[in-house]
Amino acid sequence: MLSLSNIADPAKRWAHELAHTQAEPSAEPVAADFRIELPTQADAPAIARCFVEVYGSHYPHAEVFAPARYWASVERGELVPVIARNSAGMVVGHVALEREAGASVAERGEAVVLPAYRGHQLLELMTGRLAEQAAALKLEGVYARPVTIHTFSQRNDLRNGMAFCAVTLGLLPEDMLPKGLVIPTFGQRQTLLLAFHFLRPQAPRTIHAPNRYRPMLAKLYAAIAAEVIFAEPQEPAAAELTVASTLGDGGVGEICVHAVGGRPAVELERMLRDLVNRGAQVVSLSVPLHDPGTPALAEAARNTGFFFSGLGPGFVDGGDALLMQWLGTPLDTGKLQIYAEQARELVFFIEADRATAGRR
Repeated sequence: MLSLSNIADPAKRWAHELAHTQAEPSAEPVAADFRIELPTQADAPAIARCFVEVYGSHYPHAEVFAPARYWASVERGELVPVIARNSAGMVVGHVALEREAGASVAERGEAVVLPAYRGHQLLELMTGRLAEQAAALKLEGVYARPVTIHTFSQRNDLRNGMAFCAVTLGLLPEDMLPKGLVIPTFGQRQTLLLAFHFLRPQAPRTIHAPNRYRPMLAKLYAAIAAEVIFAEPQEPAAAELTVASTLGDGGVGEICVHAVGGRPAVELERMLRDLVNRGAQVVSLSVPLHDPGTPALAEAARNTGFFFSGLGPGFVDGGDALLMQWLGTPLDTGKLQIYAEQARELVFFIEADRATAGRR
C-alpha cells in the first residue's frame, strides 16, 4: 500500500485509527444473522437512511436519498440492488449495479454498510449475490470505482476477481466522503480507481493505440484476462469528428468521442476551453480503441494537456475506450491509499505522463 513516512503524519495516523475502528472481515459464517436479498419498494426509505447515516448529504448519487426516484430507477432497470438485513429485518447494507440502457457492462456501486454492522463480510456477501444478478442479465462485465481515501473497497474488488485498469485523478470533490472521517488526501479532490472483471471469456480484440501507451495497455488487458492485438497505423475512417461533451455536478466535465475525423485537435481545444469556462475542474476523455484515428487524436489530446488515465472495457458504443483526462487543480498522488502493486504501477505511469502532457 502507498504510505507516508511516519505515524505522526495525518495520512498514516488516519489509516492506523481506521484499522482499529473498522474490523477486518470476519472468517465466521454470518448467514444465520443476516439475510442477503433483493429489496422491495417498501425498503427504499430504509436504504436512504443508511446513506444518510454514513454520508450525510454528501453522496454523488442523489437518487439514493429520494425513495420515489430510487425505486423508479429500479423499475426502469437502471439500478439492480441487493440489500443486507439483520436478524430484526432492518436494512443495514446496500450495493447495486448501475446500468445504462443497452450497455454490455454495468457499474457496481452505491455500496454502504452501517458502521455498527461492519466486520461481518456483508459487502462481500452482497457482492456475491449481485454477481448472480449480473449473470442473469447476460452482462459482459462489471466494473467498480473504489476510492483512494482507504483500501477496504479495493481489497473487496480484488477478492471478487477484479483487476484495476484506470485511475481518474480528482474525479470527486473533496467533501464527497463519509461523515466524521479525517482523510489522508486532505486538501485535494478525491481520486477513484477503476476495477473491472469480465463475466465470460473474451475473443481477441484488435485496437488502435498510440505507441507511447501500448506497453501499459498490454498490461491492463492482461490483467483483465483479454487478449489484444495492436493494429498497424491507418488513416481515420470517419470524415468528421463525432463527439459529445457534458458538465456534471462537482466541476466534472466529460468528452466522449464516437468517431475520429476532421480536425480533432481544434475541436478538443474548443471543447476543453468551453468546459473550463463553465467551471470544470477535471475533464475525462473517452476515445474508441477500435477507431484508426485514435492514435492521432490521443497525441492531439496530450498537446492540449490531457494525460493517460487507463482502459475502459466496453465504455464507448459497446467497444473498449482509451481513457484520458485533464486536471485543473493540484493533486499529490503520494497521498493516495493504494493496496495492489498493479494499481500502484498504473498510478506511477499516469503521474509520469501527466508531468509531460501539454508540452509541445
